[in-house]
Amino acid sequence: MPRSPLQERSGEGRSRRVPGKSAWRWVAVAVLLGLILAVILLSVLGDGDEGTHDDVHQPPAQGDESAGEAHAGAHMEHIHGLGVDPSDGALLIASHYGLFRLDDGAPERLSEVQDFMGFTVVDEGRLLASGHPGQAQDAPSNLGLIESSDGGATWQEVSLGGEADFHALDAAGQRVYGVDATGGDQLMVSDDGGETWQSPEAPAMAGVAVDLRDPDSVLGTTPDGPVLSTDGGQSFAALQDAPLLLAVDWAADGTLYGLDPVGGLHRSDDDGATWEVTQGSATLPEGYPEAVHAVNGDELWVAVEGAVLHSTDAGETFETVHEE
Repeated sequence: MPRSPLQERSGEGRSRRVPGKSAWRWVAVAVLLGLILAVILLSVLGDGDEGTHDDVHQPPAQGDESAGEAHAGAHMEHIHGLGVDPSDGALLIASHYGLFRLDDGAPERLSEVQDFMGFTVVDEGRLLASGHPGQAQDAPSNLGLIESSDGGATWQEVSLGGEADFHALDAAGQRVYGVDATGGDQLMVSDDGGETWQSPEAPAMAGVAVDLRDPDSVLGTTPDGPVLSTDGGQSFAALQDAPLLLAVDWAADGTLYGLDPVGGLHRSDDDGATWEVTQGSATLPEGYPEAVHAVNGDELWVAVEGAVLHSTDAGETFETVHEE
């Protein structure tokens, strides 16, 4: 499939051109530098400061009634990850104020109020996440890898509590990939479900996606474009002529989807060798691209600047199902 040319993206009352790869590079560099800066601010200033998109401030305390009322229900503030409950197809949304479930109505918070960063659904009985506790929780500021076996209601530490802050997570069976913000967006790999980890030589990444057909194949997003490993993250090669991407996901059927730094949606049917901009990119809202989850080649969910959108025609059209 040939790579799509640069094209006009428009929305209600606006028209702008998608930047070329060099412009995307600078946007992505700025975003990645922002991630690193946010981690530095967190360690220097503590938990009380209002930050950028990368959350140097804490969720409200569990015992704060006014905060509880303000942030109960559908308010999520920042969306950090998406997944689908295998038991019934409901959307799970990892956010700054907890894990939410979106079915037919408004999003319903499942978990305690805490900041979910990296998030992935391994199977029907296991969710993995990372992030930061609510102010009233007795837990380290960086939760390491945590897991839930009850649909996201309760969470337990698996490993690296107080050490790692995974801003991106993906898993296939017992193989888990995470991008640790405390280590300069360092890729970490586990072969035993997250109990133990290794840190291979890899470029700094913002996002990561594993091929569910082959856990050794993993795609990472960097300021210089996507990189692909076929040996479990031990080595990476740049994908030539690929667009710059921030958030990526690999559907079970092998389809790749990615959001670029200005919110354009790209699709690849050949493991990242070639990409095309989907028709529905022109209808996505302007703003920060937060997350993408591909159920299969036709069905996907995206989050852009607090809006959650659903497509069942490979990104050709989108329905907005929630807006902050």
